[in-house]
Amino acid sequence: MPVRPHTVSAFLEQSGWTQARLAWELGVNQPRISRFIRGLKKPNPELDRALNRFFRDHPTAREVGPEAVPQGERN
Repeated sequence: MPVRPHTVSAFLEQSGWTQARLAWELGVNQPRISRFIRGLKKPNPELDRALNRFFRDHPTAREVGPEAVPQGERN
């Protein structure tokens, strides 16, 4: 299952990480993360693989479920 923008937003909110730190961990630039979260760009195969690997393998990211929704978007 592909990682969705709201999952990345929830991870950043819950972990306190910045987009820049996540981008560094993934080996991409921060604007690419921002555009993905805002829905301006779909992830290319490189980003898609990196996000899936990160959310599968990183202990902090595994705590955020795949259907996580950031607090500001909850009903």
